Amino acid sequence: MFTPRFFALVFVGCLTALAAHAVEFPVVEDEAARVVIVANKNDPESVELARFYADRREISRNNIIALDLPAGEEMDWIQFRDRLYQPLQKWLIEEGWLEAIEMDLVDDIGRRKVSTAGHRISYLVTCRGVPLKIRQTKDIPADAPEGLSDNLKTHRAAVDSELALINQNAPLRDGLVRNPIFGKSAPGMFEADAVVRVSRLDGPTYPMVRRMIESALEAEAHGLVGRAIVDIGGPHKRGDNWFRESAKILDGLGWVPQVDEERSTLPPSARADGVAIYLGWYAGTINGPFVEKGYQFAPGAIALHLHSYSAASLRLVNGGGWSGPFVARGVAATVGNVYEPFLEFTHHPQMLIGAMMAGATFGEAAYFSLPALSWQCIAIGDPLYRPTRTPAALQMERLDELPRRWASYLVARHLEVKLADAEAEVTPEESRTAGNLFGDYPTLALAWQAARMKERAGDKAGAVTQLGMAGYLSRIRVDEWGLVAQIANQLTEWEDHKSAAKVWKMLLNQPLSEVAQKRWLPPAIEAARAAGDFTDVVSWERALSTLTSVMDAEGN
Repeated sequence: MFTPRFFALVFVGCLTALAAHAVEFPVVEDEAARVVIVANKNDPESVELARFYADRREISRNNIIALDLPAGEEMDWIQFRDRLYQPLQKWLIEEGWLEAIEMDLVDDIGRRKVSTAGHRISYLVTCRGVPLKIRQTKDIPADAPEGLSDNLKTHRAAVDSELALINQNAPLRDGLVRNPIFGKSAPGMFEADAVVRVSRLDGPTYPMVRRMIESALEAEAHGLVGRAIVDIGGPHKRGDNWFRESAKILDGLGWVPQVDEERSTLPPSARADGVAIYLGWYAGTINGPFVEKGYQFAPGAIALHLHSYSAASLRLVNGGGWSGPFVARGVAATVGNVYEPFLEFTHHPQMLIGAMMAGATFGEAAYFSLPALSWQCIAIGDPLYRPTRTPAALQMERLDELPRRWASYLVARHLEVKLADAEAEVTPEESRTAGNLFGDYPTLALAWQAARMKERAGDKAGAVTQLGMAGYLSRIRVDEWGLVAQIANQLTEWEDHKSAAKVWKMLLNQPLSEVAQKRWLPPAIEAARAAGDFTDVVSWERALSTLTSVMDAEGN
């Protein structure tokens, strides 16, 4: 059993680090009552999604407006003005959400001008079916501010980013607008009134979006549990520094993230089990271990992949960037860009994850970390989602209420805090306790940590035995494949070639993709050869030769 004494030994400093975080986000109790939800009345699933979300968050259905909107993800500026922006603004004024007076005057493209005083909206939520982006439209007069560079003189933008300025009197169309609440956890009244924070409930299918909502609620009930990955190697030093700062924040809060600094994205063979936080860049389409069929993130997962077109479409499971595929794989909160935003105007990952770990809702964190509006960036997820609603200490008190798999990840995370200190001594008592914890929560993730504890305590034989159990499994989860490969490689390093070969054989019996097979067959062959398992050597060499020929013919 996980004793308070052992908890103290392995988790020193994490709670104090959380308490000492520089930014604080006070809880606002009435936020749900002030959420306004926008749906497309021509899309029955859009309306049903709005009602589902309202009911799950106990938001009045009177807060839903269903507008006559076109189908598809893209609309032109005239459609945006006539079918979304102006009808929504008029309804918000009539219902008392915006403190504004409509005038008889119109601007140069026919938008009715308004005199605004403020608003009482916590979040505006757009549902799947509401168009995603506004394309560049012919015959729209330019209104770019003087001195704006040519590559910013465009009025194509994310629909949600334009709606964020709905409480302003005819804001500029061309270029971007500085976000007055960027970097402010407690913005002043005038700053807050200038922005309506918008988040989107959208994804490849209606059931996937429903699951995204439920995933956030599950994580709030139990606390965010799992592992963190930060993939740093991108094309610009500034962005790499953002991700390094993100890793430092997570490390200071006891997450001990898995950090990859290779210039490429995570390889297909990388460990990617139980991922609750993923931050990375820079690829146009989701790749690596995440593309394996059936891969799923942890409940409540927060994910960000920084790329110019990460949210070009939200309707594809394996294309259109990363944002839609993230939702398809169970992510609860993500951000993305519908068109080219340029690096400095995207969500800053270290601010997004820092804010959410400091107590912000996803909606707060998304706008805290975003420097520009009327531009290309969107937030996808329930804006009310607060992953710290159940704090770390309470998670430990309620450990037995968690599903066993996620309880094991919470335990494994605290073991990792101890192991992360290369100088820290692991006592035999701590090593035995780690082994007992594996008995309570028998998962591969905890077997890995318990084995490392034993090896650090000088019990290498016990560590080998602990990892060797992986070879006796018949089925493993898709997201655990990389961990199993890591276990096999460790057994080889510890010179238990028989066990390593057995673990490789178990892994190769899974429904691996061709890419994964090609990556893992060579080390499996070497392990089998070292173990004297020549039948497997011959079989695997033949399989590798056939696979290589097929993939070469296909150009892979």
